[in-house]
Amino acid sequence: MSKNPFRALLIRQKIIAVYIPLILIPLFVLGYFTRDLFTDSLINKTKQNVLDESTLILTRVDTMVKNAESGANVMMADINHIYSGISASPTPLEEKQLSTQMQTQFSINLLNFPDIDSAAFLDSSERLFASYFPVKENDRQISRSRLLDEINKKPGYGVNYWFPMAERDYLVTDPREPVISIGKKILKLDSGKPFGMLLVNVKESSISNIFANMSADFGMNKKFYIVDQEGRVVSSVLKSDLLKPLQDTRLRQLVLVKGKGTFSLIVNTDTGRNLVTSVPYDKMGWYLVNVVPVDLITQDIQKNRVMTLIIGAICLVFGLLGAGLLSKVIVSPLLKLTKTMRRVKEGDMNAVAVIHTNDETGLLASVFNSMIDRIKTLLLQVEADQITKKEIELALIHAQIKPHFLYNTLDLIYVLNDMNMHREARDTTKALADFYRIALSKGSEIITIGDEIKNAGDYLAIQNIRYADVFDYEMDIDQEILSCEIPKLTLQPILENAIYHGLKIKGSKGRIRVTGRKEESRITIRVEDNGVGIPQDALATNWKHYTEDGKPSSFGLFSVNERIRLYFGEDYGISIQSGKEEGTMVTISLPAAGEWRNTFA
Repeated sequence: MSKNPFRALLIRQKIIAVYIPLILIPLFVLGYFTRDLFTDSLINKTKQNVLDESTLILTRVDTMVKNAESGANVMMADINHIYSGISASPTPLEEKQLSTQMQTQFSINLLNFPDIDSAAFLDSSERLFASYFPVKENDRQISRSRLLDEINKKPGYGVNYWFPMAERDYLVTDPREPVISIGKKILKLDSGKPFGMLLVNVKESSISNIFANMSADFGMNKKFYIVDQEGRVVSSVLKSDLLKPLQDTRLRQLVLVKGKGTFSLIVNTDTGRNLVTSVPYDKMGWYLVNVVPVDLITQDIQKNRVMTLIIGAICLVFGLLGAGLLSKVIVSPLLKLTKTMRRVKEGDMNAVAVIHTNDETGLLASVFNSMIDRIKTLLLQVEADQITKKEIELALIHAQIKPHFLYNTLDLIYVLNDMNMHREARDTTKALADFYRIALSKGSEIITIGDEIKNAGDYLAIQNIRYADVFDYEMDIDQEILSCEIPKLTLQPILENAIYHGLKIKGSKGRIRVTGRKEESRITIRVEDNGVGIPQDALATNWKHYTEDGKPSSFGLFSVNERIRLYFGEDYGISIQSGKEEGTMVTISLPAAGEWRNTFA
């Protein structure tokens, strides 16, 4: 028996014996020490978050206050400007104009300063103007109100005096909602004498809406208040708390005692143990107070401990599984190589055995990958040879199409000259020269659609002279496709079939129409004739190089279709719609400009 029991274990058992302590010991240490660390960390993080939120809220409140003051200053300047054009004893018409001007100016000011809910101006002649319409009967109370007396007692001109949050039933849009107001005395610029009082209101809801959304971060138990120096709530999401002393007595006393500075403390209040944060807003003499229950902050700690145990159990299970799988590490590369071979067997020549070991399995995978690369190179070479062979074959077929047209046209020129039709002979000669200039194209097999249409036009012009009583023709091609590319002499074989097999044997004069359009990502060119058509049983023959008895079939449509597929791919080519005595329509499908090159490459 071995003196060392560990040596007697199997490899899988050895790995398990090492894994279990490595997993359980760290988890035990983590669970034991993290509770206090997590608690302190969460509380400190919550303090900082609340302070950041409070600073952000007060920044927005301060912006609102400053905007309201700016709006009051602008209104003061506008009122001075309006009153500068009013006479000492205005007529009824001037009174009406004054009312309209004031109403319009208030509307513009409220649009420019949306934080302001409403504004009103009372001049020395007891004329009252408000931003809303019409002025309510209760609004006349301003003339004998304490508010007006306080404004008149204030020294200085153009100074903004803030009045505390309060409910009023006059000069407000909603008497049920508290407002804070700015009061300003307005003096005449030329005489320095007072001629009115301006009142600007900001709703409490405009302030509470700023921090309403932040209350959702810790649920409804997280509360924000704005209280004044007497402990009275001036803004809160809960409307029932407004304009009342803060209900939590301990909290109110804490804020009033420590309120001159910012603080964030965990204290016992009437509602339990809470994290209380207070940030002063000196401009208005307010304190922004935030209350978060400590239990709410730390409730996730217990969840984390349970989660730690669950994760520990899961890690232990996975550790045991990993120990077993580790013993099979030598077999895994062989399984990968087998899967790669299976993919190659199924036709995926891009499969690669990704094995980087330095043992025999890695060497075998390297040899296999080299063999697949060599096979792929040979397949590409075979494919290139086949394409070259196909091009040569199609070039030979193409060469058979061209000579007979040359011979027939030269005969036509001879006849025209013999008949003293020199002008027609000249035009035919020019058309023939242009036709072969494009047909040769310096050896290029791909030309523009514009050149191909010109070439087809020359061909039709020559044939129309020969068969003037057989057909006439028209061409309708969109200008946007003329610069796109097409194999040369694509249209000529199709036109030739239309003339000789569709119209010449019709017995009456026919018509050929050539159209070209761009349809989404394809270019479609159609050649239509009203000839005798093609019976359905004969249509299939047009796609065969040879007939069933081994004799050559028509090279025209076969050559066109094969060349288009050779250069542009299997998705393109020609299609035929025809029937006996129904005429024939041949549709050529090509890719839009530039797309075919990627396909062919």
